[in-house]
Amino acid sequence: MADRSRSTAARELLEGYLERTGVTGGGDSAKRYLWTDAFAVQAPFGLSHIFEDKYYQDLALKLIALVHEHLGSHHPDDLRKDRISGLSEKEAALHPTIAGLRIGKNLPERREDQSYNSQLEWERDGQYFHYLTRWIQSLLLAHREINSEEYAVWALELMLAAERFIYREGDHIGMYWKMDTALSRPLVASTGAHDPLEGMVCAKSIQLALPERAAELDPLVRKLEELCRGRDWATSDALGIGGLLLNTTRAAEIIAQNGKLISEVKPQKLLKDSLYSLQIFTPGFHDQQPAGRRLAFREGGLSLGIRSLNGRKEDLKMLQPELEQLQKYQNVARKIEDFWLEPHNREARSWQEHREINTVTLACSLIAVQAPQVFS
Repeated sequence: MADRSRSTAARELLEGYLERTGVTGGGDSAKRYLWTDAFAVQAPFGLSHIFEDKYYQDLALKLIALVHEHLGSHHPDDLRKDRISGLSEKEAALHPTIAGLRIGKNLPERREDQSYNSQLEWERDGQYFHYLTRWIQSLLLAHREINSEEYAVWALELMLAAERFIYREGDHIGMYWKMDTALSRPLVASTGAHDPLEGMVCAKSIQLALPERAAELDPLVRKLEELCRGRDWATSDALGIGGLLLNTTRAAEIIAQNGKLISEVKPQKLLKDSLYSLQIFTPGFHDQQPAGRRLAFREGGLSLGIRSLNGRKEDLKMLQPELEQLQKYQNVARKIEDFWLEPHNREARSWQEHREINTVTLACSLIAVQAPQVFS
C-alpha cells in the first residue's frame, strides 16, 4: 500500500473513532480514556500536515477540551461531583490539569475500606503516572503546533501534580505506578518499567518549552535523575519497545535544543537499549498468527515507534550510524500495519474488545510514515 493510501486509511480509522466517542457525530463524549485520547490528539495534528487541512487541527484542540472536562472531574459513579482540583468551573477551565487527570476506567477507584484485587484493579479508576506523561506530550505538541503557551503551562502544571507519585522512605526513593484520583494514596505501589524515563523526558521538554519557569521543575528533575541512575531500559514487550523508540527521538530533540540529560537518558543509550530490545522481540514475533491471539494496540505501539524514529533519521544525525540498524525492522512495522488493515482481522474478538485503542494506535502508525514529527 502506498504511503498516501496508508494516510487515507488512517484518516478513515481516526474519523470513526472521533465519531464514536462524541468528538464529532453523535457518539458518547463522556467515554474518555486518557491513554487513547493522548494518541488521538497527536493523530489529527499529523493529518493536518499530510492533507494540509486545519480542520484536523481544530479536532485535536476540541478533543483536548473534552478530556479536560471529563477526566478533570470525578468518576460519574463517585459521590464527589466537583472537579478533582476542587476549583470552581471558571478556575478549573484556566488550570484543567493542576490536580492531574483520571484514567477513565469503567469502575470508580478502590475505596480505602475495600481490599485490593489485582484483577479488579485493572478496571478501576485513579491516576497512572505513564498516562499523565503521555498527555503531557500531547499538550506540548499542541503548544508547538498552534504556538499557544497555555498548553505548555498546562503541561507544566500536570508535571508538578505528577510529582506526588514519587516518594522517599529513608534512603530509598521510589515511584508509585497508580494512585487515587486525589493523588493522596497509592493504589498500586510498584513502579512502571519506564516511568522514571518518561518523567525525565517530559520534565526536560517542558523546561525547554517554558524557560522562564524551568526552575519550578528543578526539584522534580533531581528526583527523576536519582530514579533513572543505573537503569537499563531494554524490554521484550512490544508496546514498551515502541515507547522506548519514541523517547529516543524526544531525548535527541532535547539534546539538539542544548538541553542536558544524564547518561542513562541520553538518546544514544536509549537507542542502544531499543535495538537490543528489538533483537530480543523479533525472533518470537510470528506475523502469521491469527488475530485472536494478538493484541493490535501493543503491536501498533511498536510499529509507531519504529515508523516515528525512522521518519526522523535525517534530522537526528547524532544517532548515526546506529540508527541505520533500525532499517531492518521497517518490515516488522509494515507487516503489523498490513495485518490489521485487513477488515476480517478487525472482526476478531481481540480487536473488538479493545477497539478504540486498537483503532487509534493503528492510525498513528500509518500517519507516522508521512508525519513522524507529531509523535516526538
